[in-house]
Amino acid sequence: MDDRGSTTPVGGRRRPGVVVGCCRTAALVAGSPVEQDAIAGWPACRPVRACSRCPVELGAVFGQCETGSRWHPARGGRQPSRRPHDPAAVPVSVRIGTRSRTIRDCGRYAVAKNVVIVESPSKAKTIEKYLGDDYKVVASYGHVRDLPRSDFAVDVNGGDASLRYEVPKSAEKVVGTLKREIDKADNVFLATDLDREGEAIAWHVAELAEVSTDAANRVVFSEITRDAILAAFEQPREIDEALVDAQQARRAVDRIVGYRLSPTLWRNVASGISAGRVQSVALRLICDREDEIRAFVPEEYWTLEADFDADGGNRVTAKLHTLDGRRVVDPKTRDEREDKGTSDRVVVLGDQASAREVEARTRAIPSWTVTGTTRRETRRNPQPPFITSTLQGEASSKLGFTAQKTMRVAQQLYEGINLGDETVGLITYMRTDSVNLAASALGEIGELVRREYGERYALDQPRRFTRNAKGAQEAHEAIRPTGIDRRPREVAGRLDRDQLALYDLIWKRTVATQMAPAVFDNLRADVVDAEQPDRGPAYRATGQVLKFDGFLKVYRDEDDPTGGGQLPELADDQGLELAEVRSEQHETQPPPRYTERRLIEVLEEEGIGRPSTYAQIIQVLVQREYVRLESRRFFPTPLGEVVTAYLKQHFSEVVDVSFTARMEAELDEVAQGRRHMGPMVSEFLGEVDDWIAERKPERPRIPIDGVECPTCGAGMEKVFSGKSRQWFASCSRWPECDGTLPLDQYGNVTSVEELQPDESVPCPECGKGTIRREGRFGPFYGCQDYPKCRGIVNVEQRIGFSCPKCEQGQLVQRMSRYGKPFYGCNRYPDCDFALWTVPLAQPCPHCGGPMKPPRRNAKNPTAQCAKCDEKVPVDPEPERVTTEEYVPGRRETAAS
Repeated sequence: MDDRGSTTPVGGRRRPGVVVGCCRTAALVAGSPVEQDAIAGWPACRPVRACSRCPVELGAVFGQCETGSRWHPARGGRQPSRRPHDPAAVPVSVRIGTRSRTIRDCGRYAVAKNVVIVESPSKAKTIEKYLGDDYKVVASYGHVRDLPRSDFAVDVNGGDASLRYEVPKSAEKVVGTLKREIDKADNVFLATDLDREGEAIAWHVAELAEVSTDAANRVVFSEITRDAILAAFEQPREIDEALVDAQQARRAVDRIVGYRLSPTLWRNVASGISAGRVQSVALRLICDREDEIRAFVPEEYWTLEADFDADGGNRVTAKLHTLDGRRVVDPKTRDEREDKGTSDRVVVLGDQASAREVEARTRAIPSWTVTGTTRRETRRNPQPPFITSTLQGEASSKLGFTAQKTMRVAQQLYEGINLGDETVGLITYMRTDSVNLAASALGEIGELVRREYGERYALDQPRRFTRNAKGAQEAHEAIRPTGIDRRPREVAGRLDRDQLALYDLIWKRTVATQMAPAVFDNLRADVVDAEQPDRGPAYRATGQVLKFDGFLKVYRDEDDPTGGGQLPELADDQGLELAEVRSEQHETQPPPRYTERRLIEVLEEEGIGRPSTYAQIIQVLVQREYVRLESRRFFPTPLGEVVTAYLKQHFSEVVDVSFTARMEAELDEVAQGRRHMGPMVSEFLGEVDDWIAERKPERPRIPIDGVECPTCGAGMEKVFSGKSRQWFASCSRWPECDGTLPLDQYGNVTSVEELQPDESVPCPECGKGTIRREGRFGPFYGCQDYPKCRGIVNVEQRIGFSCPKCEQGQLVQRMSRYGKPFYGCNRYPDCDFALWTVPLAQPCPHCGGPMKPPRRNAKNPTAQCAKCDEKVPVDPEPERVTTEEYVPGRRETAAS
């Protein structure tokens, strides 16, 4: 040991913090005693500091005796003199951070007070257990300051910009607590999350507490474990003002789009709606996809499949591959070939007659032979470890989680779980776009694979991944377990069902990244006319056999091949006999609507948004009723479509993918310190103000081809009603002519003939006939004298079960305000019973009530009765109820 002593306790472990102690009795470093001989040679009285910011390896004196003993500053300076003095009579003046303290009772030790600021109480509770009694961890409960709701709050002056913040009422109590704790403390550690939002929270706390950014100790970590926390507190840094500026710039440009463009939407579309810089682009993607689906015209095509018998009783199934030397394809492939100018090499069987002709030609061939047999080995590597977007997508596909739920559960796993002997974060930080894994983690995973699965499944060298996505920062780690030896089964008793499901997903994906590839045998053989092999129909048989499962032993993606069936041993020139040939009709399918997973993937591919914003984007679109989520796919509402149409017509830049991606790139430049926030915000504000000044936005009116006004014969336009929030067809001569026609749910005009009153459904208000219409919550019958009479009859979608609660009403399918279907009593509001899952078609065997479906992927699926609560075993995929339309009060006509 050096004669100057050490700040590391004898027999103990160094812990971060500041401790002032007296050498005459006992010195404490982070609360642990240091023996007298450990500090021999130092002045008779001096304070000792254990500080991660001190460059001296073995500690530093922090302060100065009032008798004149010199001190060694934390960041370099002169060594203390060896002039002795009486410690009992001399106070020691110590400067810690931005505050001064005087320790008068030099015969005893005094422990400095440290306060740590984090975002959430659960995170605070976990971290405080690692740091000890001399640390107090306080939660800020998220952001402590925000832009005011009632004010624009973006000030531009001479090409620069600044933001005006306020403390929300909901945060006033928390801010008061933070200020009191920081004022009492000797050291302040800001341990908020390591992304831009976390950096901004740390900066706001420092500003409110009047702690300068260079004096505040910023602590960052990607996992909440004892070792990671103690290591992070050993290496605090200053607040990264570039990251803070990037977060402020994002808030500023979002505020500019919202506050400048939303008023034009209120005037020209509907009140209470808004535009958003990123949400509007996501909404446009959904609306454009819906337009593609509506414009799609299905095309018929046919495929052929044949069974051939080989020697030994083996049967080979093959699909029609070529016809007279031309490849048989579907219409989509043909269109792609046309774009490349090679459509003459392919053929589509476009109708039944063509398919029947090929069937006949196939049957007429007397002998068949095998040719072109190939066997090729392929390897499939695992997917990279999870980042935010892929975790949200995989949790949606495999667990049925929304993006918002995925992030909520991941936050719980990150902030700490009580495992009995300790509370620890089970996963690393969940808002990341990096696929990197720490070297230590790679080593631990490799050891586990060898130990659990054997050398065949292990890699010689760790597998590392890189990303090519736009805007990927690669600054942090991927999402992984903090300890790979914590297997899901070992922590299952400490986790709820959702936490366990997500942790199991993350654990398996992480382990799979460091396992050997899966190996497949791909087999192929062509079956042709033995006499004319180059003409007529030729069939192709394929097979895929899994030789070695590799990483698939642990984890399978939806896209992972699992083997396409074994082919019997075939050889070139081997003869086969035709056993059967059959044809099948198909139709081309429109592009699928976006799922949460696919929408997030597209946003990420285009460089729109960041890991911390994906879930929020989707939540805003649903909450504002711009889209509805049905069967896990997004449908735009009429309100969402009109907002998109309006922005595309008047402010196309806001919904332009490339423009929004460019803005994200500029924000990244601010985060990297390559661009200043003020000029960027000022420039963007001027650009938006120029748009509004130069353009004259109007209510969107979309011409409808081939439809005449029923009143004057003029053309018709598609117009949005801000009151009903529905589209309708209006005369192009409005306001001179007020002729209108309703539109169905697909945006098509209802013909005049279809508008004839239905006398069998009388108006409940006046008794006249009604007209069937499509409304926001489904079909209904409205009075023929509307708007003079506003009587309506709602169409019920009954499911054949009486209400389990009141036993008087019938269960009907309804639509929530957010577009989610549910099943409620038709006597609402007198009865408020509701089911949020599709009941089974099978009634309860005990009472005849509706049965709630079993959990997804349940090992022993059981359905529970909504009436008597009895549980009944059912099939894994039981049949669900179907709806039948019922119109209350409909009269039976003579024709019926």
